[in-house]
Amino acid sequence: FSIADATETWYMEMIGKGEWGKGVVWVALRVPDGYISAHANQARITTFLPCDDESTCMAAPDAVSFAIERGYWKGSATDPAFSFSDTYDPVTFEGARFCEARVFSIFAQIAHPDDFDPNEHLQYARGYDLTKRMPLFVRPRHKLTREMMHTLMSDHYQGTWFDPSADVGAGAEHTPYRWNGLVWESGGKSYVNERVVGVQYTGWHFVARVRNTSVPSQMRALMYWGADDHSFSPKIPLHGGADAVHLSYDDGQCTGRAACRSAAGLAGNIMNFSWDAAWWVNNVVADTVYTRKERAAPVVLAARKELDAQLDQALGNAETKAAAAFKAGDMAGGKKVLREHAIAAGALATSTWRTLWQSLMTSFIDGSIKTPSSGGTEDCGCTSEHVAFSDAWKAKVVQDAGDHYHVPETRLAAQHDKPTIPKLAIKGVLPH
Repeated sequence: FSIADATETWYMEMIGKGEWGKGVVWVALRVPDGYISAHANQARITTFLPCDDESTCMAAPDAVSFAIERGYWKGSATDPAFSFSDTYDPVTFEGARFCEARVFSIFAQIAHPDDFDPNEHLQYARGYDLTKRMPLFVRPRHKLTREMMHTLMSDHYQGTWFDPSADVGAGAEHTPYRWNGLVWESGGKSYVNERVVGVQYTGWHFVARVRNTSVPSQMRALMYWGADDHSFSPKIPLHGGADAVHLSYDDGQCTGRAACRSAAGLAGNIMNFSWDAAWWVNNVVADTVYTRKERAAPVVLAARKELDAQLDQALGNAETKAAAAFKAGDMAGGKKVLREHAIAAGALATSTWRTLWQSLMTSFIDGSIKTPSSGGTEDCGCTSEHVAFSDAWKAKVVQDAGDHYHVPETRLAAQHDKPTIPKLAIKGVLPH
């Protein structure tokens, strides 16, 4: 867990005791000022003893003794060699490749070179050398912005050893996504698909800003929240003091459970599509990108940038009004501003993404690229062109298919003396 307030940030790990007792064992370390951390479904805290300064370290009283009791640790309860991760969640090939590789990718992009050397830890992230554990905290090369955080959380390993967009599994438009799970077999051998950071089956995501005490308490925590894949979904700004969201974002504390949503009168669930549910609206846009990545991704990212500008302007206006109300002692008035802003932000995002999906469909349906044009064809008022596949992809098709699609240089001609018309010149033969 990442836990933060206006003055400090902590990283915490915990694990339940299962059938051997009630409660959990846990340890939490404060992130040093000027440092960053990252974590992805794999315990990363190794040694932490002695944990005797509560300003930097806290742990369950039995964090070590429970391990001794269960036989996980043979040393003493005060031995500084005790490692929380190696005891309770030892790194495996899967833990390194599917989890720690995401941390590796983020650190490789932003960590100061004195704190992190990608070459030193690449074999670890690949799952080949599990002894090369990465540091828990590193200094960034430069100050991070919210936009940088969104980029990191949308990372697909592009341009790295892990990049899944270059092999044949990526298809002609170089998608980083795979549909056959994380592990598969062929010829008696096991293989993996990369688990990228911006993964398609994300349920929801957020990037949070926590501001200092100069900001009214109701406004200090500002969460940029999105439904579905981080890579291609809008992020709406929500204040901690807002007590309502737009209906398309409302989950009624159901955490997605279908029966709960139905009982609460909320639109849609995982098995029931609804244009009134932000999760579904964001999904159809993202899913359109997955199979049309090179055509659609730039359009979606440009649309999100434009939406962000509108949301930022509305956010600034709302914060000015709310801060003035809180300063004047009008608590109800300030909360009303934050509530109305949250509802309006969700409404704008969902409406914009509905329209965006419609535009994607008309632009890229049936493998084409259509652009509105006054000089276009009569049927659509547009120009239409085919997708241009890369030479590398064409070579892969030829290698796989041989002469199946080859146009022969010489062939026997039909015996007639009539003029012929090239079929590709006839309207309706070529897709448009």
